[in-house]
Amino acid sequence: MMCPMTDQADTVQEFSHVGLDPRVRCFRAGEEVDTFVVFTERMVVYVDTMSTPNLMRQVIQNTRADLNGRPVVALNTHADWDHVYGNQEFGSGGALPGLLMASQATEGRLHRAQAQERLTAQQAQDQRFREVVLTHPHLTFSDTITLHGGDLTLELLSTPGHKPDHFSVWIPELRTLLAGDAAEFPLPCLTADSDLTAMRASLTLMGSLAPRIVLPCHGGTCTPGLMNTNLAYLDRLTEELELSGGQSDAPGLAYEEILAWLGASPQAVPDFYRQFHNDAIEATRIWLGKR
Repeated sequence: MMCPMTDQADTVQEFSHVGLDPRVRCFRAGEEVDTFVVFTERMVVYVDTMSTPNLMRQVIQNTRADLNGRPVVALNTHADWDHVYGNQEFGSGGALPGLLMASQATEGRLHRAQAQERLTAQQAQDQRFREVVLTHPHLTFSDTITLHGGDLTLELLSTPGHKPDHFSVWIPELRTLLAGDAAEFPLPCLTADSDLTAMRASLTLMGSLAPRIVLPCHGGTCTPGLMNTNLAYLDRLTEELELSGGQSDAPGLAYEEILAWLGASPQAVPDFYRQFHNDAIEATRIWLGKR
């Protein structure tokens, strides 16, 4: 299971942040997902492939003129559908053939029957998924790996918690972190199968890098304090549930109150974060019962 995204996107918009190096370009598909492209001297790296081939083709079209003959690498941070459904565009018959890489754990998730079952269900419900073909990576890795781009280094760091196969991308020369789904604003995405112990460790690891800019795939923020905010949220859920004896409807867990405490307003936050909050409460209850 993954966190549901309710806003369906058909177009991609490029955006940026103040202070972001122009070698890192950002693309957003509505409220659904963000994808990043890193231009180095030796290669161009696409970090995640969006939620449909059509959306990924738009990203490719917006960046093709700047490839300048450099090799193309596409990386999946993890196997959730909104990060891998554009993979086929980097295959031999795709819009931009290149090297598609992911962790062995991500490859394993893509091979599970549940992955094809989810896609089949989505294709029956929404025509924008009709052309998706689950496409597996050409190269897999089992531990941290580094891409040496000449002027820039991309360090792929294991950051499980949201999902066990999750990796984030650290660019030390720019002190920029592409967090994927390992951190999110206003609150992290948890489900009953999430590992809170691993998530806390991953947030701590990413925070220890002291990034200048943090770019998650959801939430639209670049604040370097995002990991601390996510950790504070998890701490609050734990404290409130312990105080209430595990009651998920405790006053201190009210969604609007939590958003205000996080410095966000319900009007500015997509509606699906209310369900994210409910899922996080349940995940924390399960975690507390296992401690």
